Amino acid sequence: YGQLGDGTTADKHTPWGSGEGGWSAIAGIAVHTVALKSDGTLWAWGNNAYGQLGDGTTAEKHTPTQESTGATDWSAIAAGNYHTVALKSDGTLWAWGNNTYGQLGDGTTANKHTPTQIGSATNWSTIAAGQYHTITIK
Repeated sequence: YGQLGDGTTADKHTPWGSGEGGWSAIAGIAVHTVALKSDGTLWAWGNNAYGQLGDGTTAEKHTPTQESTGATDWSAIAAGNYHTVALKSDGTLWAWGNNTYGQLGDGTTANKHTPTQIGSATNWSTIAAGQYHTITIK
């Protein structure tokens, strides 16, 4: 699905790098990858069937694509099977993508194609995502 971010859908059997620096964190699971740059921006690539890349579309991306808000204060990321969860430096929790089982935590089962703030708390500290669930710590 392009989750390696090299602009192709070809399998790779040896490590490769883009040569681009400035990445500070990366997370991936199954069909998509999400990463933070040291400037606080959030990027994603791969399968986007449920909007898990956060760019407002459901189009597959084969290279890193910045999420739709253009925010520069992302601080942590986690990738679920078809959803993404992130924290901002102000302690707010955000999620987007597949929400069939309520894994985004917004009280609905509606998919979100862009980052959506979850609740109003500002004291989230840790996040993790699994196949169809999200775990957070305040």
